[in-house]
Amino acid sequence: MKKEIIMPKLGETMEEGYLVSWRKKEGDKVEKGEVLFEVMSDKTNFEVESQYSGYLRKILFQPSDQPIPVTTVIAYITDTLDEPLEIEEKEKKASIEKLEEIEKERIKITPVAKRLAEEYKIDITKIKGSGPDGRIEKKDVLEYIEKSKVETKKDIEKTSEIEEEYEVIKWSPLRKIIAKRLTESKQNIPHYYFQGKVIVDEILKIKEIKEKEGEKYTITDFLIFLTSRVIEEFPLIGASFIYEEIRVYKNVDIGLAISVSDGLVVGSIKNANKKTIKEISEDRKNIVERAREGKLSQDDIKGTNFVISNLGMYNVENFYPIINPPGVAIMGVGKIEKGFFVENEKINIKNYMYISFSFDHRVIDGAYAANFYKKLKEVIENPSILLFKNV
Repeated sequence: MKKEIIMPKLGETMEEGYLVSWRKKEGDKVEKGEVLFEVMSDKTNFEVESQYSGYLRKILFQPSDQPIPVTTVIAYITDTLDEPLEIEEKEKKASIEKLEEIEKERIKITPVAKRLAEEYKIDITKIKGSGPDGRIEKKDVLEYIEKSKVETKKDIEKTSEIEEEYEVIKWSPLRKIIAKRLTESKQNIPHYYFQGKVIVDEILKIKEIKEKEGEKYTITDFLIFLTSRVIEEFPLIGASFIYEEIRVYKNVDIGLAISVSDGLVVGSIKNANKKTIKEISEDRKNIVERAREGKLSQDDIKGTNFVISNLGMYNVENFYPIINPPGVAIMGVGKIEKGFFVENEKINIKNYMYISFSFDHRVIDGAYAANFYKKLKEVIENPSILLFKNV
């Protein structure tokens, strides 16, 4: 019997995935539960196990940098090697054409613009729309037609000119996912921002004490610990926005932005509000190591609604990060600096850093976010009670 192998839907918001590799070749025997292929989605690689036992008879798609919509048939397994398998090249061609049609259906375009594009045989995926949410309008198609004429003329004239030398860097699947998700974030999420200075003298003192006791923690460890406790009081900060629903969670998971070789991924520190700083530090080290080895699991990227992105180690003073959907808030952390502060009419030198926030205004109002920041600033500047109570 012929069984279909499809591009799996590995998360609620997953619409497509990149085929990274096949672990079996055509004709190989496959056992149920055995890893069959590897997929990249949401900036993370996943090993996909076979749901069937049998033989991998036909692979319809090879690994590439082109995304494949979920539920698309990518291969077939049969019970035996000798049973008939009526699969022609036209079947694969039909699958590819289906991908192209799905891509075109995602593009918003007015009926008039669509008819005009069809009349001139223009691929609408190459047209940038100027209407609401990037919708393609008639004027966009007309501009594309005129631009095409000009470009054709330039190509003819260019044969007698010396072209400027440059190198084209091919986008990896990870870079494509990052570009797509962040573009959608900025286009669809009404961001608003604010920042503030927080004094970190007390954190640095505790950090030094713990180091003398043989326990070494980073500033990020302290921030994950403290922020998770404050989110308990302000649960909307850790919420998500999915399918027009605001989802508020019982547990507080903290997403951590991690730099990898060709981009950025976000790993999750689970139940951070219930862990000691030592447990959080161990989790952070493990998640960073797995991310840089490309071994994050699907569970490792769940619960990354509220994200902490720390660029202080790169000497960055301040920045405004883009929200990571479906989350509704993200925090940016800058480097630690020394500055003058006035207390009780006296000038003191203290260690401080900027923390900045981006919030989704559909979910979090300004006053709510400001109260969250006020509380977070208080615990960062006076962390002793929380830390020594939970270490």
